[in-house]
Amino acid sequence: MLRTFHAGLALLLLLSLAACRQEGKQVQGLVTQVQYTERGELTSFVVRTRSGEQVGLLLTQETFAAPPQSGSWTSSEMRAEFQKALEPDVQISAACLPAKQTLTAQDGQELTAYTADHISIIGKLNRGAAALADGTALDVLEEYFTSADRTYLLADGTELLWVRGPSGPENHFVGDLESFQDLSQRAQERVAAYYRERGPLYDEQAELEKAYADYLKKREDFQSHMVEQDVTPSASSEQVMYFRTGLTLPLYQEGGGTVYTQSLGDAFDRETGEHLELWDLFQCSREEAGRAIIDAALDWQGSGGLRASLEAAFTPEGVVVRTDSLCMCFEPGVITEEPSGYVFDADMSKLQALMHHWAVPKSGE
Repeated sequence: MLRTFHAGLALLLLLSLAACRQEGKQVQGLVTQVQYTERGELTSFVVRTRSGEQVGLLLTQETFAAPPQSGSWTSSEMRAEFQKALEPDVQISAACLPAKQTLTAQDGQELTAYTADHISIIGKLNRGAAALADGTALDVLEEYFTSADRTYLLADGTELLWVRGPSGPENHFVGDLESFQDLSQRAQERVAAYYRERGPLYDEQAELEKAYADYLKKREDFQSHMVEQDVTPSASSEQVMYFRTGLTLPLYQEGGGTVYTQSLGDAFDRETGEHLELWDLFQCSREEAGRAIIDAALDWQGSGGLRASLEAAFTPEGVVVRTDSLCMCFEPGVITEEPSGYVFDADMSKLQALMHHWAVPKSGE
């Protein structure tokens, strides 16, 4: 009987096997050269890791080699697809046997090499695929298994910006919370369309320009920037599903850069998919609801000095409904100068009497 494999599962297999082989060698990086036998059979290749190290990888008949495409093949068909896809500038991730060997590169250099046990093609470097305002060409590394993720690099390999997302709610699960898949089919379609239409909350080109300016300023001390946007479930009730959009952006401060997070909250009718405003969740007026949220958020000793700042910065879109609280996250400088920003949690037990019973989140237990 012929054995068949599904390439979409290959990366999961690779990761789980890697976890079981901690004594082995894990290799991830870009392929720089590929070597074949006289009969055209793939035998080995060279990988440049993120640290710049050149490592040889050797393949045997027992190596499980997964191509990037999804599909079902016999083991020989999968190997043929892998060989067809393997070329310079593809990114691979491999779990290798621990014994060191050697490989002679095309320039005659002797490299440390390892026999690959399991290997997957996980991305591709597209050279000159983007550019800065001054005409500087950038390479873009796209990841196959997380299609929304990409890394921008200078021609010398310096990573400028890693972009993760935007990733919709259908891709995320949180603990014991209900998720996107618990919505009705109609609601799933409307919610997915809502986030697709909203798109990224950041200007990717502007972030690239800022990353490059930071690189020109710091050079050897420069660290790659990151932008991340994803949507995760935050709570659910009898009639409503709640989601949090988290946006992580670089923050520039004296002495070095860091990141900060912004949060947006959304609520949807779990049957129809209708988007609900924060005030739709309350039985009282929006003025009364707003005051109650701020009162609950500032219900601790010594918080009085923050009231004016919170009242000025408060927006209903910035309120994330969780199982036990309403959460508000502010970037540095809006409320205080804390490097990571400032977060307020309004205790749900102080607010649920003002909410419609169908909107009060389940406990999550």
